[in-house]
Amino acid sequence: MKFAIAAIATALCLSQAGHAAAEPGLGGKVYDPYVRNGVTEVEIRGARLTGGSQGGDTTTVVELEKGLNDRVSLALVGEFEKHPREDAKLDSVGLEGVVYLGQIPNLGVDTGLYLEYEQRLHNESGVGEAKLLFAKTIERFQGLLNLIAERQFTNRPGEKATEFGYAASATWEVATGLRAGAEAFGDLGTNHRLGGRNPHYIGPTARWETRPDWLGGGELELQAGYLFAAGEARDYTNGQLRLNLEFERRF
Repeated sequence: MKFAIAAIATALCLSQAGHAAAEPGLGGKVYDPYVRNGVTEVEIRGARLTGGSQGGDTTTVVELEKGLNDRVSLALVGEFEKHPREDAKLDSVGLEGVVYLGQIPNLGVDTGLYLEYEQRLHNESGVGEAKLLFAKTIERFQGLLNLIAERQFTNRPGEKATEFGYAASATWEVATGLRAGAEAFGDLGTNHRLGGRNPHYIGPTARWETRPDWLGGGELELQAGYLFAAGEARDYTNGQLRLNLEFERRF
């Protein structure tokens, strides 16, 4: 419980530090709280808005992560953006860490804390982000929930609010190495105004894991899904197509 209290305190401190958030889920993922000691992961994930006035907007994230021990992992992150009729560009670089905090007694819910500093590269400020990570596994079912606080470190008018959001998934193991279910991403408002009509996305997802001999003991993971726009997001897009590719191996 001490770890959970520390996680909540960190998120609240970030929320008081005085960025307009990226489109929910675009380039993001639903994190679990687990750390794989000694495992190196290389991940490429991307999402593209489909239809509407923002159709064609694409974000691609490249992430290199290393499990330092049983509780802590660190990762380097680069984010690329591509808008219609514009060239793709490296938009930001960042450093992120995940800390496994432990399990909530009597509930069987594993918890973790995610912290990231992201530096935008085109005359924009840095961004701090904190996430409380929750996971619950019951036989073939796994539910994940991320509660998110994001703050842009800027003095520009209109960019001083802390923005809150969520990412969640519910999946079932339907065959060996194959999970299917649903994901959701969305905004919850700011420290000035919670609730209201915000953008949300929800839809089906599937994840396939394999360990072919030619990977030399490594694991390859492919995830794909389509999320339908809801709330404010319906004003400018129909949804987002998502694709993640991940390779991990213990070196």
